[in-house]
Amino acid sequence: ASGNAGFSLTGSAKNADQYPTVHDPQGYKGKGVKLTTRSTGSFGKDIGLPIAAGNLFLGSFNAREALSDPLSATHFGLPFDKIPTRLTGYYKYKRGKDFLVLNPDTKEQTVDPNRKDICDIYAVFYETDDKFKSLDGSNSLDHPSIVAIARIKDAKETTSWTSFDLEFEYNYKPLDSQKVQDGKYNLAIVFTSSIEGHLFNGAIESTLQIDEVELKYIDLPSETN
Repeated sequence: ASGNAGFSLTGSAKNADQYPTVHDPQGYKGKGVKLTTRSTGSFGKDIGLPIAAGNLFLGSFNAREALSDPLSATHFGLPFDKIPTRLTGYYKYKRGKDFLVLNPDTKEQTVDPNRKDICDIYAVFYETDDKFKSLDGSNSLDHPSIVAIARIKDAKETTSWTSFDLEFEYNYKPLDSQKVQDGKYNLAIVFTSSIEGHLFNGAIESTLQIDEVELKYIDLPSETN
């Protein structure tokens, strides 16, 4: 999923290429995906949502919540009955010029000359139950149900395709193998062109290109009588 459905409500895109998340005809091998932080124009500025980071993630997006509660609109994760071990792939990144910061109280946006934008790439493995079904933009990296996180630590600007190899770190909540087999865990994989895009901080035109993403995992043996 992506946040394109929410961006469409702003009327800022005149054609498909102006959305935050688009197909990239020049990937590492064949086509890839390009994520770009965009301005939401006067409509977004008036409602206190002045930018939209390009994003792509395993999960779903609720466009009806995008304007009233944007952090809750992104539902990160899908059921996964295996144990993830590594997330690999290739990326390129070019940051935008001015880092814009949104004041959450006044909804005013200012330039911070001391900060630069950067992308984010991460995956989260977490436990679900009858009451808790999904992570969202407010808790995707710190919810108590999280079991493991794989996250890029050395993201940088690069004009050439650069590999990433992220190991899942299982130092959060203990893993229950039986619950994995019972389908009580979700996996979220998230890419964004602005690491603080969920806070509406970032630089216009920051662009993350991704391709050849691969998830490595342990497939648990099924129980037999």
